[in-house]
Amino acid sequence: MWRALDAFELTDGRTMAIIVPRLGGRLVHYGLRDGANWIWSGEPGAEKREPVLFWGGDKTYIGPHTMWSLVLPKTWPPPAPDYTAHEVIASDGALFATESPVWPEYGTRVRREYQFNEAGDLVITHRVAPVANSHILAAVWTIAQIIPTDSVCIPVNPASPYKNDFFFFGWGTPKDKIATRRMTPSLVELKPETGTVFKLGANPARPALAAVKGGSMFVAHAAPQEGQYPEGADGAGFSVEVYHHDAPGLGEYTELELLSPLRRLDAGATLITRWNVHTLPKEDASAAIAQIIGSESDRTK
Repeated sequence: MWRALDAFELTDGRTMAIIVPRLGGRLVHYGLRDGANWIWSGEPGAEKREPVLFWGGDKTYIGPHTMWSLVLPKTWPPPAPDYTAHEVIASDGALFATESPVWPEYGTRVRREYQFNEAGDLVITHRVAPVANSHILAAVWTIAQIIPTDSVCIPVNPASPYKNDFFFFGWGTPKDKIATRRMTPSLVELKPETGTVFKLGANPARPALAAVKGGSMFVAHAAPQEGQYPEGADGAGFSVEVYHHDAPGLGEYTELELLSPLRRLDAGATLITRWNVHTLPKEDASAAIAQIIGSESDRTK
């Protein structure tokens, strides 16, 4: 049970994940078994209100959000599959899966499959089912809403067309108020300060995002794919995006977002992500962060 709702727990003995099919199939807890939950879950009780919005979890959408207006009648809030019950497809200890109702206007379903691999990663396979004869373009858009952190680490492409190799979307807190620093030629550190609201995107060769809090780091990787990623420049669309939200009370969180290339829905789309938690050394943590992100990215080759 999670907050009095039926839930499923997956663990490899070191880390654990909790999934609630009734809440849009959301993953609501991830972290070390005896450690903190990295997933932001908002104000207790919000998950019981209808519709279940703005309270947290990790979920999979059909994206990108900027293209919703081409198909959906409005761009917010998300359609019902975000918060209505998902069907449990399989649960055999090694694999757990949920499947959404049909996304309106898109005519497809989203299926999430969870399992731990031998390296201790939580592997999440996000599938957007094919729709016969559909010419609609879409991407897999995964959104992990996480607790406020000390910093977020973003791999970047030094050959990108963007100033500083990443791009701030043109709204929210002025970008000169957002603290960033270059850790290595291909790694940027961002500090999501309380009171700021912003979003940025980047196009690293191997998509990944990491969050640091205290002496721990949460890392999410996506398997790289060929194709045009959404929202950015031609040939340099965004495979990773970071959004920081700040509202009164418990409303501060950061979104770590990973995206697939754009695909026609008659072919469907898939994105495989891997999560893990690492303990950082007290000295020279920056070097350890760069090494962990780089070495884990190499495993996706």
